[in-house]
Amino acid sequence: MTSDINILARVYRGEAVEAVHYGAIAIVDGDGKLTHYVGDPHQPFMTRSSIKPFQIMPLLVSGAADHYGFTQRQLAIMCGSHTGSDDHYEVVMSNLRLAGNEPEDLQCGCHWPLGMMIDKKYPLDGEDKDPVRHNCSGKHSGFLALARFLDEAKEEYLNPNSQVQRMVKQILSDFCEYPEDKMPVGIDGCSAPNYPLPLFNLALGFMKIANLQSGGGVSADILSRIRDAMTTYPEMVSGEKRFDFDLARSFPSRLICKVGAESIEIIGLSDPPLGITIKIHDGNQRALGAVCVSVLKQLGIIKNMKDYPLLAKHERPEIRNYRDTLTGHISAEFELKEI
Repeated sequence: MTSDINILARVYRGEAVEAVHYGAIAIVDGDGKLTHYVGDPHQPFMTRSSIKPFQIMPLLVSGAADHYGFTQRQLAIMCGSHTGSDDHYEVVMSNLRLAGNEPEDLQCGCHWPLGMMIDKKYPLDGEDKDPVRHNCSGKHSGFLALARFLDEAKEEYLNPNSQVQRMVKQILSDFCEYPEDKMPVGIDGCSAPNYPLPLFNLALGFMKIANLQSGGGVSADILSRIRDAMTTYPEMVSGEKRFDFDLARSFPSRLICKVGAESIEIIGLSDPPLGITIKIHDGNQRALGAVCVSVLKQLGIIKNMKDYPLLAKHERPEIRNYRDTLTGHISAEFELKEI
């Protein structure tokens, strides 16, 4: 169970293997027990944006979300890595206004909006210099609201020693059942504090959200609000033409999912009750969708791909060159090991 040499996917050019992706998988059941795995399910990795649903928990536990009257749609974008669309922009702006904050208070930085990158559209109107269109601006609007509620200096909301970030780390540790002293701080791409957790504990945490299993100071009511926000508004958690959006829409009301940079994905299911974490070791995300679909097929959750048309293009992704000529494909090639 501790080998790092586990191929999850191969990349083919024609019929020849061009590259391989190694990784690890952890799957837990509704009792929080490890049932299936590939590689080392207890190996810790940096979590990146996959932990956003946990990072919103202090906003709800503290009462700040109710104080500012955030809707489920607004909470959903705080759990998400959005594409920077006009709809996403308006929701983040509404989050900022409700708590008395401004776009210039965001410390997430700026980048070419994900939606424009997907559509190969160049940002001609300064979208790449607008922090509101950063994929993490929803989460940051939640951090700022919590800082305002706690009467903490907004300039310090990303300081790992601030009250906001101490609350995040404590809840993440308690809810996912992993010691804080084993979670050294790192800085995420959006400048927020980020932490490593084992794949098992991340799967456990998502299973608990999906099945409203309270713990770590987080009530079932709060978990219900997080789960329902993510399942009702998957377009706020992700966006069109992205795997997370297609996956959530393929299992309406019964699945939550969140990708993180460097190719980590966490899935929580309520029927059947499961938590799944997938990590591709080299950080390349191109095979992640195919691996996720294979996991769901091997577990019997997907019995017939014809019933999941949104996932069909992710099962065996095509590779095309600059002339749009089909040159190869990606194939998930592993078998889950059962405990």
